[in-house]
Amino acid sequence: MKKLIIFDLDGTLLDTSEGIMHCYRKTGAILNLQENTIENKKCVIGGPLKDGFQCLYKIDSENQLEKAIATYRSIYQSEGIKMFCAYDGIEELLKNLKENGYLLAVATLKAESYAKQMLESAGFAKYFDVIHGWDGTDRCTKAYIITKVIFTLNMISSEAILVGDSEYDAYGADAADVDFLGVSYGFGIRKCESKSKLFPIADSPEDVLDYIINFACD
Repeated sequence: MKKLIIFDLDGTLLDTSEGIMHCYRKTGAILNLQENTIENKKCVIGGPLKDGFQCLYKIDSENQLEKAIATYRSIYQSEGIKMFCAYDGIEELLKNLKENGYLLAVATLKAESYAKQMLESAGFAKYFDVIHGWDGTDRCTKAYIITKVIFTLNMISSEAILVGDSEYDAYGADAADVDFLGVSYGFGIRKCESKSKLFPIADSPEDVLDYIINFACD
């Protein structure tokens, strides 16, 4: 039986797409970056900024990439962090999981201080036993953050499941050796886009609760 439910933040708990895409677009305009042609620009949400900029724009050098990331972070700190909303049903999901005795955590590639501030603003921080995010170092991958959550709460990987909305989350869960539940209401995962089909997908927060309560067992 799973005891620890770890949530991604962007596209899983909060719809942060407006703020994230605003910061990408404003950075591109400030630095006069040439856009790549991609159909679904929101596919970059939830992933590392390095990957996002290389996907969205023609980046000529490592120096240009570093400047773009620094510019994005500056804009996000003052503007993007305020541009989000909670998905319908999330608070009910978190409340029900706590009432059923689960430990709850957040593992996000967003800066940890930003994640905590946004979850406090949304009224969700009180439900989580730990919130871990990007710590400013290159070692801080999704798998690293998931593992850090498990270590902090003195759990083992088999007792945890990650709930997320992107392939980045799926890969991170696999690397951290924890089970994964994808959500289709977020940004990255749709049933028709799941190439591996090795993980279940929930279409709503209500479906997440149903899966965890009734099916998330060893």
